[in-house]
Amino acid sequence: MSIRLLSLSIALLVASPESDYSNVKLFCKDLPVEQVKCGGDDLDKQFSRSTEAYEICDEKTKAPCCRKNRTILVECKPKKDVVCIGEGASVPEKWDGTEVAYHRELPCRYVTGYDYRTALILSVFMGMFGIDRFYLGYYAIGLLKFCTFGFFLLGQLVDIILIATQTVGPADGSDYLISQYGPILSKVGMENHTFYQYGSYYYKQQFLTHDEH
Repeated sequence: MSIRLLSLSIALLVASPESDYSNVKLFCKDLPVEQVKCGGDDLDKQFSRSTEAYEICDEKTKAPCCRKNRTILVECKPKKDVVCIGEGASVPEKWDGTEVAYHRELPCRYVTGYDYRTALILSVFMGMFGIDRFYLGYYAIGLLKFCTFGFFLLGQLVDIILIATQTVGPADGSDYLISQYGPILSKVGMENHTFYQYGSYYYKQQFLTHDEH
């Protein structure tokens, strides 16, 4: 009887051995994109340009919120059977695909409700009275425009151009609220660490091949 019990115990150990992951040094935040999922199923909805965290940026919704630094914090879950070291942990573990291993910052547009179309329409039709500047939160400039009839219409013309090109935005530093297919202009700058990429990958390969010949 004891021999049968011993045989059964050995069989169970062989059938379900405990794996040792102590040699794994990979952090979950370094996983390739195909082995981890960041954000929920409604992540596209959360990043919808028609809302841009304006409606979801509320603690009551318990949803990720676009912060003032223009990043949104999302939960990242490794796929099933992936072994890695989670956030705040020092030992690796095997994930089941439903547990949150770490958080990642993704870029987003920080908006507080200032509509781009509204600002532009106010600038075109009511800019001589400074209504556009009042709407965006620049009360001193709005008052000056009101008293000088839009700086004799010259200031109105300048503001139309500045608002249309999104050079002037809301006074609180937020982005314009723009519809799904509305125009969004991105400012591109350069610094000492800017990386220059000339042409596409295909073009570079053709160029290198041509030089070799």
